[in-house]
Order: sequence, then structure tokens, then C-alpha cells
Amino acid sequence: MHIFISHSSKDAETAMQVCRLLEEHGKPCFIAPRDIRMGKEYAAEIVDGIDHAQAVVLLMSRAANQSPHVLREVERAVSKSIPILVCKLEEVELSKSMEYFLMAHQWVCDGTGEDDSKILAILRDFEKQKEQKAIPEQKIPNQKIPNQKVPNRIGRGIPAKRRLQKAAVMLLLIILLAVGLGACYFAKTGRVQTAGDIALKEGDTVVFGSYNGEPISWRVLKVNEDQKSAVLVAKHVLTMKAFDAAESGSYNRDDTKDYWGQQTEADTDLKLQAYVRGSSEWRTSNIRTWLNSEDEVVAYTDQPPKKTAMAEHKNGYEHETGFLYDFTEAERAALLETEIVTRGNAVAESETITTQDRVYLLSREELKWFEEAGMNQLALPTEVAVTQDESGWYALELKEYGIKECSWWLRDPVENASSLCYMVGNGYADNNIWERNAGLEGFGIRPAVTVDLSAGCLQE
Repeated sequence: MHIFISHSSKDAETAMQVCRLLEEHGKPCFIAPRDIRMGKEYAAEIVDGIDHAQAVVLLMSRAANQSPHVLREVERAVSKSIPILVCKLEEVELSKSMEYFLMAHQWVCDGTGEDDSKILAILRDFEKQKEQKAIPEQKIPNQKIPNQKVPNRIGRGIPAKRRLQKAAVMLLLIILLAVGLGACYFAKTGRVQTAGDIALKEGDTVVFGSYNGEPISWRVLKVNEDQKSAVLVAKHVLTMKAFDAAESGSYNRDDTKDYWGQQTEADTDLKLQAYVRGSSEWRTSNIRTWLNSEDEVVAYTDQPPKKTAMAEHKNGYEHETGFLYDFTEAERAALLETEIVTRGNAVAESETITTQDRVYLLSREELKWFEEAGMNQLALPTEVAVTQDESGWYALELKEYGIKECSWWLRDPVENASSLCYMVGNGYADNNIWERNAGLEGFGIRPAVTVDLSAGCLQE
């Protein structure tokens, strides 16, 4: 038995204050990401957390009101007839979808702490509701909630209704205290957000979209001059993948001939080089196709990125759903198709190649945006990325050298080559711009997107 705390990631600090206070008073909580078990699917854990909750505490803010993840949690709780205690952190005009699910619920508090009579009236009303219908107890099948406190067993002789009433009053009082702390938090951040518009500055962190069931954190790399769109880059390396598979289907091999020697024909024949080591051309790369796909089955126009086409026969992704598969329709609509200009490689037909992309990798020239935004280029991988990596290159460098950062691909090719690509290194060497063959599979993917700020899909 626990309380599920539904909140926007922008209100994470307030949510943890609520969680601590509830657990200090014998009310175990489920809160993400703390209670997501290692190795489990994020979305499935959220559903289980709601299904086995005694009640849901919803911390309502403008960010929560615009969050598709919070809306899904509310919808799930309503469908399971789980009581929702709504705690309003600031003045919010509910979206139509949120209003639909919350129309039968009243605010617990308006976040100001000034209207004591209203608070007392809500408490009395809540007690009356509990007299008519107590919150039913639900058993959690073999689920262990981290940091859970064992409920006090004293007072079993007290009638169940009275115990539930007292528990409900205690719960609401604690929430009211936490809301006061939350109000201070919002006052300190000074963040301004209006319906359909969010004020951002370069260097901010926002949450947008999902990959492998987990919300994606992004850094604001560049706010465009019109203040209506911004370039975001993933805060972390999200996965380890090859830039492009060897078209021959077997890395450094063509039928029965191999090109693993220190100096082979593949080093001088540039068309052969791209054929057996992967092409460095962004337009035709497997990684571009995967990043821009929202399909369950990605359609590759040339050699799919299967394991045998990679250097170590690891990290194949030909059967993985497209990167945008877990994004909602609203989130996909918020992605602006961007004109991407990339230099051609040594065998390209033109010096520069223009593509239209919703998701892309950065170029060396665009790395200047990090300096302009006061941001570090180095990036850590997510736990999922490390777990997925079959090559073990990152784990080896972490163990042998203690390097926590992960190198990540850029989209522009190395001059005078057809397979070599540039990438940002892990900070170990003085020169942090590396050159690697496209078919090497142990390096990171750190995507970038241009988003429509008026779409209201970003969460802080």
C-alpha cells in the first residue's frame, strides 16, 4: 500500500519534499524516478505504481498541466477508480484533457496558505466523503517499494472508517505543508510559463519525448532569434550505435576477401572503403534513418544496421523501433523539420548536401553553440545506454581509466575519406575531436532537435 505522487519533472524538488514528509508520517510513497527498479521498463513500472496505490497525490502546476506523462498517470488513476488528491502549486487553467479527467476532483490547496477557512472546509468535506466511502485497500503482489517505512500496526481495535479518516486528514495536512515549500520553490526559480508558450534561456534543462520508455532530458543549446523555436541537444548519450553499417553486410569484408590488414586496398579505394566500413555520408546513413523514424519497423533503403555489418558484430539495431516511436503525436508535431547542410564525403557528388530532418546529429561547426551557451560538450551516458551496449567499450574505459563521459558522433565526414566520421571524445585526450569509421558500434548517439516553443510540450 502506498501513495503515488504524480508530478512534472520540473517540480521534482517539491515532489521529493512531499514524499519525504509523507514517509516520515508512515505513508510510503511511489515516486519516479526513485522507485523505478533497475532493469525494468519505465512505463510498466509507472503503471504498476498507480495500479497498486491507495491514492494519487497530483501536484498541479502549469508544467504538470502541459505534461503528457502526467496526463497519462491521471487517466490511469481515473480508469482504476483510484482517489486523486489534487494539490495546486500555482494558478492553472486546466487543459481540456486534464479538465475532463479532474472534473470530479476538487483542489486540496491553492498554494498560497492564506485561506485557512477554505482549507478547513476541504478537510471537513474530505472526512464526510470518507464516512460514505472509505478508500479500499489493495494488496501489492510481491512488489517492494524502495525506502518504504512499515506502517504502524497500533490501534487495530479502532474502527476502519475512523482510522482512514484520521489518515486522510494527516495526509492532507502534510500536503498543505509541502505545498508551502513548493510555493517557495516556484518563487526562487522565477520561471515564467504561459499557456502554449515557455520562456527558455540557453543552458536550461527540459524534458521532452521518451526513448525506451524513459523521458528524455535535453539542454537548450540555442534559442532562435524569433524566440519561437529552440535547438535542443540530448543532455546524455542515449544509446551506443554505429553511424552506418558496412554495405557489404560484413565489416571489413567483401565476399571471401577481408580488409583487416594495416594497409589494404580499402585504405586507398574510397568507394570500397565506404562499402566495407560504412559510409560517412549523413544523407544515406542508417543513423539518420533511425533517428527520424516513428515506425515500429524502420524501413532502411540500403544495408540495414545488423550486427554482422558492425566492426565487432555488436549493437545491431535493424529490429529496433524508430527513435520517435515513443513520442506522442503532440510531441512529434512540435518537432520542426530543419534544413540541415552537411559537407559531402570524399566520394559525394557535391561539396555540401542538404537534407530536411526532424532529428539530427550536430556538426563540428555547430559545436560553437556549446561555448556560446556556457555548456560543456562532454556527456554522460544514461543507464539504459550502458546496459544496452554489447560492445563493452564504455565499461572498459570506465573500469580501466575511470572515464565516466562517453564519446558521441557528429554528422560531418572527415576530409579525404569516405568512411571516417568526426565525433566528440570523452575528454581523455588533449584533442577531443576524434575520427572513427562509420561502422564502429561502441560510440554514443546524442541527438539534436529544433522544437516549436508554442506547442507547449516541454517540461522543466
